[in-house]
Amino acid sequence: MSESELRAMVREVLHEALGRRGQAKHVAEAKAESVRIASDADLAAFVQRVVKLLGDPAAANGVRSGRHRFTLGGAATTPPVPERAAGGNSIVLDGTVTEAKINKCAGAGAVVLAADAVITPLARDRARTLGLKIERKR
Repeated sequence: MSESELRAMVREVLHEALGRRGQAKHVAEAKAESVRIASDADLAAFVQRVVKLLGDPAAANGVRSGRHRFTLGGAATTPPVPERAAGGNSIVLDGTVTEAKINKCAGAGAVVLAADAVITPLARDRARTLGLKIERKR
């Protein structure tokens, strides 16, 4: 997932959670808090931070008005390269298989899902579009 996609997703979540209907009017005077989200634990900590802010009326107003903004900080992490299955032309995927993971497998011919892997509907559609065969490891 790219940084801009992650930023858009966080904006959308905040927009829904706060019920904002428009952009902040005073973005120039906004306070930006750098947030590093590289794992589920980082995301959980960020959500807890936002919930805590919303408990303070002044801080909640700052978030709603856009005076308190969030920016992504820290180094971007690169997901590990999927391993090739025995036989060479297919790639083994585990965890949650997303559209982005499928895009990295373009041209592989097939992807093999680990026994505990979960594939999203968008990933399944993308694999079909790319002509990738999906197999399940037993």
